[in-house]
Amino acid sequence: MRKPHMLWAVVPVLAFLSTPFLPFVNGPYLWFGIPSVLAWCLLWTAGTTASLALVEHFAQHTDDADDRDEAEEAAA
Repeated sequence: MRKPHMLWAVVPVLAFLSTPFLPFVNGPYLWFGIPSVLAWCLLWTAGTTASLALVEHFAQHTDDADDRDEAEEAAA
């Protein structure tokens, strides 16, 4: 079963896939002097990095647990 923190990785994917359907993004607008679609994609590229960092932060790594167990056994 997947962990709830894995849902953070879905948010940027949904944002990218919804780009053509959002009227405030897919129109003749400029955001910060660049086309809105480009600005939207740049924003969600950074959002992808942030969401993957959250997933990595909350993930439990089995290698770390094994190392901790070995260190505790060696100390005992």
